[in-house]
Amino acid sequence: MANTVRYEYSDGSANRYIVTQDSIQYIPVKLEESSTGFYSGGEPAHEKITSEQFNDVQKLFEDAINKPEIQIEDRMKTSGLVVKIIPTGSKTIILKPGISEIAAIESALKDLIKR
Repeated sequence: MANTVRYEYSDGSANRYIVTQDSIQYIPVKLEESSTGFYSGGEPAHEKITSEQFNDVQKLFEDAINKPEIQIEDRMKTSGLVVKIIPTGSKTIILKPGISEIAAIESALKDLIKR
């Protein structure tokens, strides 16, 4: 398990996705946690994924991690937060709001949790 990598992604509304080599977990924002008090991210989900599905999502995350031109320093609404976690540490990046990489990542994650 030394090569274990995990990705955590938070969308612009702070809904969280945790992706491992064999599963995806969706942790939605609850009404009482939302900044407006009116938003809910829906129901939590946990799904098994194949190694091919993991590899596809991993490529999207790695492409975003390796493009400093699409990253910003501070988190804001509609930005995307990517955390790559490996046994020796982690790397965190924030993606600029409105970029195509956010749309691609979020679409892939929603497909995996069947939403």
